[in-house]
Amino acid sequence: MRRHLTFWTLVAALLLLVGLLTVQAEPLAQDRVVQITSPERNAEVRGVVPIMGSASVPAFQFYKVEYGIGPNPSQWAIVGTMHDAPAINRQLEVWDTTLIPDGVYSLKLQAVKQDGNYEEFLVPQIVVVNTRPTATPTRPEPTDTPIPQATNTPLFTPEPEPTATLQAIVVDGELSQPTVTPTLSRPTTREALPIDPKSWGQAFVYGAGAMAVVLILVGIVFGLRKLL
Repeated sequence: MRRHLTFWTLVAALLLLVGLLTVQAEPLAQDRVVQITSPERNAEVRGVVPIMGSASVPAFQFYKVEYGIGPNPSQWAIVGTMHDAPAINRQLEVWDTTLIPDGVYSLKLQAVKQDGNYEEFLVPQIVVVNTRPTATPTRPEPTDTPIPQATNTPLFTPEPEPTATLQAIVVDGELSQPTVTPTLSRPTTREALPIDPKSWGQAFVYGAGAMAVVLILVGIVFGLRKLL
């Protein structure tokens, strides 16, 4: 019986803990945050401007972004459409400022609850400057550095070139007669060679005949050995 009671006691405690966690988590999902983070007050904008921020309230129904003329408008016009889902730290809407003339405007964010009540956030004095030219950064113009003028001062002093002087040479005595240079002449007759080419042919014939006789004798010897 005690074990049965202990089991149901643990189940009840677990269910109570889950209920407490659910109750604590619900307010976190319904945080009250209504704020435009960009553009900020006194900002200069042009073209298509993203409007960043958060729109979340308990019992959320929808939110909308509006703009008006001047720092404290009496009339407002909606930017884009109404949104039926809360937004946290993201783009709320896109404002096309090319459709309106340049000047000072204000933005308003409204987060409406289920019962019709709402919370809002204002950003006054936003300046639209579509027709104003964008400022370009100015660069300091470079100053001209004077270039030193070249002077014709020589790097070294040239030495004076020596002047040629003519000197007459007088030869005493008579000039010697030129000597005759001997010329080489080719011999007109050919000397006979000490070796007679005709004897070479006879020696070749004798050698060939002797070799043939030797080969015949060797063949006879090998033939007799096979017969024996």
